[in-house]
Amino acid sequence: MQSLLQDYKERLQGVAELIQSSDELATYLEEETPELYKLLQDAYEPLIAEIYQEVADNHPLQLPELEQVLMNPFFEGLFLPRILGYNVLRGEINDQIKYARPQEAFKKVLIAISNSTNFDAIRQRIGQTVQLGFALSSDIWIANLLDKVENKKVKAFLQSMIHDRFRDLEERRNLLSRYKKQFTHYNFLYTSFPETVSELKMEATALKSFLLNRIAFGNSHDSYIDEIHKLIGQKSFYKEAEFIEIIAIISNFINLNQTETQHLSNALNSCRYENTQFNQIYFQFLKNCYKQNVHFGPDADRKFFALLNKNEGDDLIKYYNLLETIHSKGFIHEDALDAVNAFYAQYEGMSINNECLRLEILQLFHKVVDNLTEPEYHSFFELQKTFADYMNTFGNSAFNLETESMCMNYVKRLLAFYKDKRSKEYQEVKKAVSSGFTELEFLTEKELVDLFKIKRKKKEVE
Repeated sequence: MQSLLQDYKERLQGVAELIQSSDELATYLEEETPELYKLLQDAYEPLIAEIYQEVADNHPLQLPELEQVLMNPFFEGLFLPRILGYNVLRGEINDQIKYARPQEAFKKVLIAISNSTNFDAIRQRIGQTVQLGFALSSDIWIANLLDKVENKKVKAFLQSMIHDRFRDLEERRNLLSRYKKQFTHYNFLYTSFPETVSELKMEATALKSFLLNRIAFGNSHDSYIDEIHKLIGQKSFYKEAEFIEIIAIISNFINLNQTETQHLSNALNSCRYENTQFNQIYFQFLKNCYKQNVHFGPDADRKFFALLNKNEGDDLIKYYNLLETIHSKGFIHEDALDAVNAFYAQYEGMSINNECLRLEILQLFHKVVDNLTEPEYHSFFELQKTFADYMNTFGNSAFNLETESMCMNYVKRLLAFYKDKRSKEYQEVKKAVSSGFTELEFLTEKELVDLFKIKRKKKEVE
């Protein structure tokens, strides 16, 4: 954690003074209705949100202190429901859809809300958040939290948020999935950078999520470069699988200056030499990232490859040599396909090396097809032979199904776009799909007929 910059402290103090001297607060304090609190919220939460987002984007390790400041009563509980949601989602969740460790930050914010004089107005915005936080927590943890709540009315509300149906794993999973969708576009994660092996084991999941989240948002990493430098230099981490995954993220996605890049390269290659399982761990990392739709592409692949010592000539070097051929020639090029064939033949079809290759090719397919506009359908149909070539090379049902799904999604877009069945474009699409998709075994003859069937309008009864 980093200390909050003085500039942020001063701006927050300015917002607090505005709130305390505002007509909206004075009016609310006279009647204390939820409607009047909403007016206060609408007027001043945007000012808090602006500062919060600036800190989250540029100095994320300062978020804990920022949130502590916002729990001051002078802010009248504004923005705390959002912070409560952030803390519920920051916790590491295990396979049982439960917190791997107790979430004390969640408890801290909830206690602050419980002690707020504006609780009656705030509680209307925290119901689902508390339900989820309690569903993910243990009964003992919840009981200990409730013991800290003295107000009987507040305690009764919190107890009403405990639902037996969330004892079911699937119910918890569905609740978490629904809730997370509300926060898709918010940047709120922070992390601790470990200094010991035991801290690494505990913090690795949160650190990986933090880095990948910031990469997805396109955020700068400048504010914690010193922490990255120190982390990379921890030689006691080099044999740990968790560290290999973290250094893999940094190596693929985070741009450093020349000195730091050399520092990273030295650490990465030391890990390769010290851990005999490095390649297996790294390929597993790639597989997991591909499956989570983390996009790599030429820039990331070349960045990582440039850091490697090429003298080894091992599976990893062979893989990245192949990717360089694919990226430089294009996956459509005959040389690229020949190189894929040669690499693929060296390993068993279900080997993790080959699985990563299939997932990489699927990412390249999606990058092209998902970005084609409807009028570019000729380019799409020209790719059918390439799709068939890779399907024949891999002979993998999962690869075929994903390719089929991608192609069908694009065709459905075309049919939604070209609705006039007499148009030249519609007829060209129908002809290309009729010949190509049956050959690729994407559609049976019956499915083909159903796809282009003209739906007759029901006659109105006179």
